[in-house]
Amino acid sequence: MKKIGPRVNEKADEYLTKNFRNRSAGAEYILNAAPAVARKFMGLDLNGMFSKAELQLMIDVMNGTALTPDLAGQHLPLNVVDGITLDGLDEKWGVDAKKLNQKLAGMSTPELMFLEIWIQGFWERLGTDSEIPLEEYV
Repeated sequence: MKKIGPRVNEKADEYLTKNFRNRSAGAEYILNAAPAVARKFMGLDLNGMFSKAELQLMIDVMNGTALTPDLAGQHLPLNVVDGITLDGLDEKWGVDAKKLNQKLAGMSTPELMFLEIWIQGFWERLGTDSEIPLEEYV
């Protein structure tokens, strides 16, 4: 196992110390569990929920978004509303804006957080050896 030293804010510190033996044990559990939870969510729970065009719109609208822990699971719905209203991304991608917004509104905050992380993964790969075209990523 690789050793890393993440910094945590006061809210995370309090959460870790209240729910785990110690901060390190809590951080280790959460960091190691996240990929398995994300894999299940993206592979099973989310499977078939969104059309290819809806996923492409969501990836498009998150371009340049810096994910912030205090807004985890809130970036995507707000950006989608703005992208549709201000930039007409629903027309660009051929998406029913009302349906997409309803789908997002029906998701839990953790589900939205993992979707945001998956989208972030697309943008983080650009310009690297692991870059994948948008159509393949979706």
